[in-house]
Amino acid sequence: MSMKSTAADVRRRVLRSENRFWHVDDFGGEPHAVAMALGRLLETGELERLRRGVYWRGGDTHFGRQRPEAVRTLREVAGDREAVGAAGWYATNLLGLSTQVAPRPVVSITGRPPTGLRGIEVINRAARTGRRDAHLNETEVTVLEALEGWDKYVEVDSKKALDRFAQLLDAEEVRIDRLVRAAKTESPVVRERLRAILVRVGAEEAASTIPRARSEASRKRALRVIATDG
Repeated sequence: MSMKSTAADVRRRVLRSENRFWHVDDFGGEPHAVAMALGRLLETGELERLRRGVYWRGGDTHFGRQRPEAVRTLREVAGDREAVGAAGWYATNLLGLSTQVAPRPVVSITGRPPTGLRGIEVINRAARTGRRDAHLNETEVTVLEALEGWDKYVEVDSKKALDRFAQLLDAEEVRIDRLVRAAKTESPVVRERLRAILVRVGAEEAASTIPRARSEASRKRALRVIATDG
């Protein structure tokens, strides 16, 4: 394809799209010509560059072009091998456990955080290898992150939080067997809280396979948020 025909093809396809990612290799033309065409679309505001080689075409809203979800962006950049999910206020807000909106979304990944991402804070969870080995999806990782940050990021009282976590464990996209597999490399806090919620929903056998915190003091600290408010 000539430079002119490549530019026309890129422009046509991008402008017909909505709420999707684009990469240079999504197009059939010469890479340099494609990159130049994408650059012109960046200049006119039709595309947003998320990092080198990764672009986003958002749909129009009353507040401007729609931005991609942070978790979805990290997944697009990192690929399918790593386990990614929301963390901090971003996690508890997505799960209905808080109303706080994080000024900058925080996302975790089981590997080296990609560089060059704009507007997203990425936490390195490389030590949580169980998440990757169990092939956790984004919702499952977000549940574990919410359990981790319960003390700081959950706004609702303990009964409502427990009920909400119980609902999440019963959801189709959350697989208890995979959470249990992943729990082996989670922190003692997460393991104890996950055990307690599994018992609450009647999954005692699954709960019994999760390693306990080594000390009684650690268990008590982990479960203090569950005992609060009855």
